[in-house]
Amino acid sequence: MVAVGRVGAEADLKMKDWSQCAAGQGCFKVNSPSKAIVGTNAGAFAAGTGQYPDGGLGAFCVVFVFQNATGWHYLNVSCAQNPGYMPGPIDHVSIASGCANVRTSPSLAATSLACLDDYTQVAVDSAPVYADGHMWWHLAGRGWMVHDFLARASYA
Repeated sequence: MVAVGRVGAEADLKMKDWSQCAAGQGCFKVNSPSKAIVGTNAGAFAAGTGQYPDGGLGAFCVVFVFQNATGWHYLNVSCAQNPGYMPGPIDHVSIASGCANVRTSPSLAATSLACLDDYTQVAVDSAPVYADGHMWWHLAGRGWMVHDFLARASYA
């Protein structure tokens, strides 16, 4: 899981692995792979970017992966220097226009309970679930939301 996510994140961020960096280069490093979060056919783990060797000028990152019949696959990476833009206890809905549906279960066919506007603060209280071609997160006291509205891709 971590190996697949690391390779995908390094490619999207256009960075080398920390172990292959030279002084002054911006590099990518996986943090504590044993602390990865694994949910239902989905997972996430912490990483970071920084300038080798001291890690300065970097950001905290979360790498997202999903699993299907052929194994683990990279979904995306989200990096931020400030909290609130990745699934966690303090997060924000991120949508260009309209609103993002909150559903009764992690499924596109599930009933919509609400539609949250951009920058609505939410709290994620679960490990991820991969269903209907999407990663889903449970929002405390609200229901389920698609990953795309909770994690801003760093490379887009």
